[in-house]
Amino acid sequence: MYNDADKLARMVPVLLEALDCMPDGFALYDKDFRPLVVNRESLNRFPIAFDTLSKGGTFLEANRRGIRETRPDIPEEKAERMVRRLTETLEAGETVDLETQNGRIVRTRFREMSEGRRVAISVDITELRAREKELEEARRAAEAANETKSAFLANISHEIRTPLNGILGMSQMLCKANLPPDQKRQAETIAESGQMLMDLLNDVLDLSKIEAGRLDIDPRDGDLGDVMRGLRRLWQPGADEKGLTLSLMLDADLPKRVVFDPVRVRQCANNLISNAIKFTQKGRIQIVVTTETGDDGEPMIQIEVSDSGCGMEEETLARLFHPFTQADSSTSRKHGGTGLGLSITRRLARMMGGDCVAESTPGRGSTFRLSFRADPVIPSRPLQEMGMVDETGQPIDPERCRGLRVLLVDDHLVNRKVASLYLEPYGCAVTEAGNGQEALDRLSAQTFDIVLLDVHMPVMDGPETISRIRQADAPWRKVPVLALTADAMMGDRERYLAMGMDGYVAKPIAERELVGEIVRAARSH
Repeated sequence: MYNDADKLARMVPVLLEALDCMPDGFALYDKDFRPLVVNRESLNRFPIAFDTLSKGGTFLEANRRGIRETRPDIPEEKAERMVRRLTETLEAGETVDLETQNGRIVRTRFREMSEGRRVAISVDITELRAREKELEEARRAAEAANETKSAFLANISHEIRTPLNGILGMSQMLCKANLPPDQKRQAETIAESGQMLMDLLNDVLDLSKIEAGRLDIDPRDGDLGDVMRGLRRLWQPGADEKGLTLSLMLDADLPKRVVFDPVRVRQCANNLISNAIKFTQKGRIQIVVTTETGDDGEPMIQIEVSDSGCGMEEETLARLFHPFTQADSSTSRKHGGTGLGLSITRRLARMMGGDCVAESTPGRGSTFRLSFRADPVIPSRPLQEMGMVDETGQPIDPERCRGLRVLLVDDHLVNRKVASLYLEPYGCAVTEAGNGQEALDRLSAQTFDIVLLDVHMPVMDGPETISRIRQADAPWRKVPVLALTADAMMGDRERYLAMGMDGYVAKPIAERELVGEIVRAARSH
């Protein structure tokens, strides 16, 4: 830096003073680790080590004395291992965090220089360590709280789904019965109310799954037009009851079949149509489905739902997609709902590569636009109308159920009654058991083609029962077993399949799903 020897000599005391003013420790060593220059901060932090070095001790001896005097509680053998590991690490130029005599934590690193010299810098990281500890404790607390929330939701879901299974199952059977018109409407009202409770529960669980990153999109080949026509049929009675016109228009260029998640698209569109009917007192609701091209050039579908309802102010629009938000504070009493639908709809739309946006004018109605990625499908074979299909799209032949000997295991009498009522019209011979032990007794005494097994039961629960079945030294150890459970959280299906179950049906039981799983399990055995 300086060619003038006099100037350089004059700078030496200035540089030494500057080193002493540094908040970090600084030490310069020769090739034998003897200190050449040590600033005040380093001396304050490591007085024992530098005292040893100043008296002719080696770097190893300095580290040994430093550890022994600062950590007298450590056994001799362990302390010696620490000394040698510390010495080797520092000599290799690696970073080490050390505790000083006054309890501070400093991060130290040696750097090589010319002619074998080394320079060491030590930085006080005590506050950083404390902050890291606080953050780690906060992370653990958050994880514990999240686990508690998940356990609470799982428990609530299970407890609500069990009585809902009875409500929905019995009301659906009543709706199929030959009842007088007024009683049939009453049964339909019960079924609709039960389904509303089911939708509410699913909304809460979906939001929890989305926030935890545990909700997946499942695109598959399907007929979007058929999905939308089904939604129109579903909501037509509600629109008629309020004297509203409900129309559906499909783009002429809409492919016959596209790749999309029919469950999530139906859920999103259902939320938008439901809200439109809810907040429109007169006029019309119009659903328009069009094909679009995204900013990246990929094919998109847009579902536009517009109404002639009350409309919204800009302030309301700005917070509309936030969880638990509704148009006004009286909405929950006047119209019902949790304010979760639109928040979930937007999040699902973005997970599907699109979005959900809204525009509105007070007194003139609102328009919601749902967009999502959807690749067109070129059919390789002629399409044909099919009856019942399973989740993979394979046809279900209900006749495969006829004559099946079914062992139904559930401690809840109403749940057994619902499942039995679903299966009897298909010609199944149903035998009931109230717990796992009764199920094992029935299997030992009779022959069954399939077992429907609840998970949470007294005496012997589902996991213990399936374990006993699979380990039994008897022909029935290979009998197909379906988990029939109110556990419907993410991962439950995979968990029960891993236990040895052959299938899974969540409560409230859907007749179509139950029959489909039975046929699939019977077909694979």
